[in-house]
Amino acid sequence: MNQSVVLREMGRIVQPHGIGGELKIAPETDDPSRFQDLKTIYVGSSRETALSFDIMSVRLQPSKYGITVVVGLSGVVGRDEAEKLNKLTVYAREDDLPALEDGEFFFSDLLDLDVQLVDGVRIGKVIDVIEGRGQNILLVAREGLPNVMIPMVDEFVVEIDFDLDLITIDPIEGLL
Repeated sequence: MNQSVVLREMGRIVQPHGIGGELKIAPETDDPSRFQDLKTIYVGSSRETALSFDIMSVRLQPSKYGITVVVGLSGVVGRDEAEKLNKLTVYAREDDLPALEDGEFFFSDLLDLDVQLVDGVRIGKVIDVIEGRGQNILLVAREGLPNVMIPMVDEFVVEIDFDLDLITIDPIEGLL
């Protein structure tokens, strides 16, 4: 794939749907309807190995976890073909996504940012962002200590500075 193409994670394939080759995707976006505007997605175990698929059909389906995206992809015919893509990550070209508003960011932009307390004490690095129904959570790896989960709420996350690759937090006592 062309190195100038930036892929953004959109979700994960959770299982085949039916016998015709459709796939169920757990979206990792605040707006699953974005899938309806895409003509192509990329599927793979990483951005570097993802393969391009034209989207033939998209529908949004309510589930107990929120919204599931059901897609039909070109070249994926039958359940056996769909099974080959099961559990892989789904990406979209950044150029194919709507522009971000001021203050908006992709969760993947938070990965590897340093996390520090308001007094400057370094806590660790962001290794994952867990999407929740009520709030999202930063998973922070700490050196020599267990990972810690920091709720992404204004009361705890004081500042996200992408220029400094730094998140400043002010947690309540006992959180760390």
